[in-house]
Amino acid sequence: MKKQAIGALALCAVLFVGCGQEEIPEEKTLRTVETETAGKTAIASGFSYSGKAAPSKEVSVVPTVPGKVINFNYDVGDTVREGAVLFSVDSADLQNNLRSLEANYHVAELNLNNAKNTYENNKILFDEEIISQTEFDQIKLAYETTEANLTATQIQIENLKKNISDCTVTSPMSGVIAQRGVERGGFASQAAPAYTVMDLSTIKVEVGVSEQVVNTIAIGDEVAVKMTAVSAEPLTGRVSTISPSAGQTGTYTVKIELNNQDGAIKAGMLAEVSFTMEQSEEAFVLPRNAVLTKDGETYVYILEGNTVKKTPVETGIETGETIEITSGLSEGMEVVTKGQTYISDGEEVNTADSAQKTPENTETDAEPETAEDAEGKEE
Repeated sequence: MKKQAIGALALCAVLFVGCGQEEIPEEKTLRTVETETAGKTAIASGFSYSGKAAPSKEVSVVPTVPGKVINFNYDVGDTVREGAVLFSVDSADLQNNLRSLEANYHVAELNLNNAKNTYENNKILFDEEIISQTEFDQIKLAYETTEANLTATQIQIENLKKNISDCTVTSPMSGVIAQRGVERGGFASQAAPAYTVMDLSTIKVEVGVSEQVVNTIAIGDEVAVKMTAVSAEPLTGRVSTISPSAGQTGTYTVKIELNNQDGAIKAGMLAEVSFTMEQSEEAFVLPRNAVLTKDGETYVYILEGNTVKKTPVETGIETGETIEITSGLSEGMEVVTKGQTYISDGEEVNTADSAQKTPENTETDAEPETAEDAEGKEE
C-alpha cells in the first residue's frame, strides 16, 4: 500500500512538471548577406604598361679636331644654351700652319700676276704669228698652273680656319649636361664623347603594347602616366608616335611625351602608362563578384525588406574588380554583394548589420527585472 502511494505521488509530480513547461518553437536559420546601395559613378577599363623616362633629345658632343683640352666651361647638371662654348682644344699648331699658308698664298699671288702678264704679252705675239703655237701653249699652261696653285692655297687656308674655329666646341642645342668626358690638360678625340647634352624640358616614355591594344591608340591621345618618384597623382602625357610594325618581342612601340619644364622628372625614372579602352562618367558600378551568370542568364540579387529578389541585368565595361550595369538597376536599390552565391530567389536573409545583434545583446536591451519579479522567482 505504501509503495502504491509513493508511485502515485511520483506520477503526479511528472505530470505537474510536464504541464508547467511551454513548447519552444524551432528557430529558423537565415543566411547572412552584405549589400551595397546602387549609385552612379565613373568607370573605365584599360591596360597598363611599364617604361622608363628618357629625354626627348640627347646629343653626344665630340670634337671635330682632336687636341689637348685647354679649358672647359660646364659640368654635369649645368644648363646650357645652344651655341654656348663647352670647351676648347689647343690650336697653336694650326695657327702656325695658317700663317705659313697665308705666306704661301701671298707668293702664289705674285707668281700669278707675273704669269698673267707673260701670258697676255705673248698672246699678242702669237696673234701676230711671231711665236709658234707650241711656245704659246707652254706659256698658257704655266699661267693656268699658277692660277690653280693660288686657288688650292686659298682652299687650304679656308679649311685651316675652319679647323681652328672647331677647336672651340659649342653646344648643338639647349639642355642639361648629362655627362662630361674631358679634363683640363687631357686629350679630346672622336673616340669618346666629350659631353652629352640632354633636352629634359620634354620627357618621353616608350612602352611596348600588344596587338590587341595598338589599334585603339591614336597620336595625340592623352594617357595617365604614374611616376611615384615625382607625384602621388598620375601625370598627363600625350601619345607622340606609334610604331607601324612589331618589334622582336611582338609588341608595338608607343612613345608618350610629358611636359617637364620644372625638371622634376629625371631620365631613367620608372613609369607606368595607362591606356583607357572604354569609359563612362555616370554608370551603375558593382563589384565583379556581385554579378552572377548561370544558364546564359546574368543577374544580381536585390534586397527588399528581409527577402532577396533575383533581378536580371545587362553589363558593360569590366575592370577586373568592378563591372558596369547598363540595365536592370535603379538608383537606391540594395544589391547583395556578399553571400549571394548560396541564396535563392525569394529567400529570407539577415543583413550583416542585423547578424551582429547577438542574443546576449537582445537580453541587455530588455527591461530590467523589478524587485517583485525577483521575489517571485525565489519562491
